[in-house]
Amino acid sequence: MQRQVRQGQTSTRRKGKRRDPRVKYFGFTAMQWPFIATLVGNWLFSAAVFAAGKTFWDWTPDAWGIADRLALVIKDAVVAILPGVLGICIVAAQRLDPSMFVGSTPKPNSPVEINTKFILNTFEQFTAYFIANAGLAMYCPIEEARTLPILTGLFVVGRILFWVGYHKNPYLRASASASRSIRPSSPMCG
Repeated sequence: MQRQVRQGQTSTRRKGKRRDPRVKYFGFTAMQWPFIATLVGNWLFSAAVFAAGKTFWDWTPDAWGIADRLALVIKDAVVAILPGVLGICIVAAQRLDPSMFVGSTPKPNSPVEINTKFILNTFEQFTAYFIANAGLAMYCPIEEARTLPILTGLFVVGRILFWVGYHKNPYLRASASASRSIRPSSPMCG
């Protein structure tokens, strides 16, 4: 059975000039710009949250000796590691589902593989966070002590957003908004 062809239909194809995806603007290809926009958005969001926390939250510890500084760093570390611990619990439950495995290996880009990679990345990031937070605690004055919990909160929010973005598009590994604009088969992702 043949369909009728209507006269006067307009094409849905783009009429504008196509750009070569290899052409660079400021050193980035057109396919890299959504990722750059996400990075800048993340920086602006973090700066806004940090500024708001410093402006509206006034807290100073009772004492600020070395022991007090280390105690705050350890308290913050307990909160910061929660996304990694939660990921471990989720992977432990997912390992009971044989449909996510090929033999004893997780299927590529299956939730269990993504979560396992997330856990590894979270512990790598946590190591850097912990060292930086401890170094900051050693040298910041008592008036700036509230900086440590604010940065810990940003770390936890960042890990959660990374986890969500990783599940939306594991090739991009950025937040969910950018993952919709870049195809998984793009050459920059890999």
